[in-house]
Amino acid sequence: MGFDAQAPVIIGVGEASRRTVAGEWPRPVELAGRAIKVALADTGQADAVAAAIDVIAAIRTFEDSGVSMGTGSPDNVPEAFGAADGISAARLIYADVGGQSPQAMVHELAGEIRRGETGLAVIVAAEAMGTAKRARKAGVELDWRLASDTPFDNRLSTFPILSRAEIRHGIISMPLAYSLLENARRLGLGLSREDYLVHMAELGAAMSVASLAREHAQFAKHFTVSDLVRDNESDYPLTDIYRRWRVAQDAVDLGGAVILTSAGKARELGVADDKMIWLAGSSETKEPPYSERKDLTQPKALDYALQAALDQAGFEAAQLGPVDIYSCFPVAVFAAVDTLGDPARALGDYTITGGLNFFGGPGNGYAMYSIAAVVQRLRQDRTKPALLTANGGVMSKQAVGIYTASPPPRPWTGEILSAYQPESVALDEAPQGTGRVLTYARPVAKGVTGAATLLLEMESGARALAVMDDAPLIDLGGAKVTVTPSEKRHSATIYC
Repeated sequence: MGFDAQAPVIIGVGEASRRTVAGEWPRPVELAGRAIKVALADTGQADAVAAAIDVIAAIRTFEDSGVSMGTGSPDNVPEAFGAADGISAARLIYADVGGQSPQAMVHELAGEIRRGETGLAVIVAAEAMGTAKRARKAGVELDWRLASDTPFDNRLSTFPILSRAEIRHGIISMPLAYSLLENARRLGLGLSREDYLVHMAELGAAMSVASLAREHAQFAKHFTVSDLVRDNESDYPLTDIYRRWRVAQDAVDLGGAVILTSAGKARELGVADDKMIWLAGSSETKEPPYSERKDLTQPKALDYALQAALDQAGFEAAQLGPVDIYSCFPVAVFAAVDTLGDPARALGDYTITGGLNFFGGPGNGYAMYSIAAVVQRLRQDRTKPALLTANGGVMSKQAVGIYTASPPPRPWTGEILSAYQPESVALDEAPQGTGRVLTYARPVAKGVTGAATLLLEMESGARALAVMDDAPLIDLGGAKVTVTPSEKRHSATIYC
């Protein structure tokens, strides 16, 4: 196969953390600037690459995603992140909300590079939620605002992550929303809560080992299965199915950067061929809010995205080398494990970083560090392709990438496979009578269990949401309930 000069390649990756940035209260801009500096150095041609930058794309911070810690944010985040390392670009992009955005941004910019519309791009992310939380606890006020009147492409969609009906019925956080998915999967497998706790602990223990090898892992620690099963003061319950170390940890101080260009441009700039990592497959999908999805036990959008990206690249799951599955909650990993169906792959081999719980969950930006880990692993062992998933919302938005350390057998054309068409089910707005619990979620705060949110199949066959106050502390899966409609939220009681 001849050299494909127009093919998009990653030529540099960089990471930063509080360990590598000076000062007690690092700002996101400082973490971003350090990550860019490391990524430029990683190319081996820092000055030449810096001078060729056409685009800076920043991953949207938590502060600008409706999760404010009161620190403020630069008026123009991509400009500010670039300026922190002295780089600039004619085109500035601020990505949309969602954990899918880093990989989706790679797809978009790689497509532009393939078509000759963009020469060289930097994608950068940074979060200092750990610093913001420490400062709040210490009574220190932080001001991360920076004024700017430079125009930029501000991507902020209105794509619904939680529906109004879900919010009215108590699904007001990601742990609660994912508890619905997790319990649905558990019930579909026919597992008790106790058995499923062990199932999740086996995954967590396996993933924790990988965090020990990552320099910037924020919560690196080897947990055993028994550590994650027994009652532990530091592993407190968040919902009826989740404890602290089963979910993404957002108190991080992290910066990450990825540099993309064409293979021909890379050579022109003096970048060595063995630095180049090639995009071989790409897919993206979207789902409606969880309560409206026809299939509650297996995320069909992820099924499509994984298989589409593999098919485009011309690989089978069993041929994969490095794999990093977005791991905000166990069900996100289990769903990919189920779909890939590779019995030879151990649970610990579905992450390179340790995941969002042990590496850290930096808002929308985790996949930046996943990409960095994939690039580093492929440079070490060039024999097998790598796969990563990036997930936004309640498994609402998926972006899957396949990478190779040499030109892939099927050159990537620039097409992002996205033909998935979700099947949805309308909710009954005035359910009345009896129904069966399909899945449920209950919050736990300081040891006190709250009202249960139920997703139901009514005797009529309709789908409905309801809330059960003072629900018995039993497994509600499959329980028969009586539903009374209300204008705000419907209520349920155990059927007698």
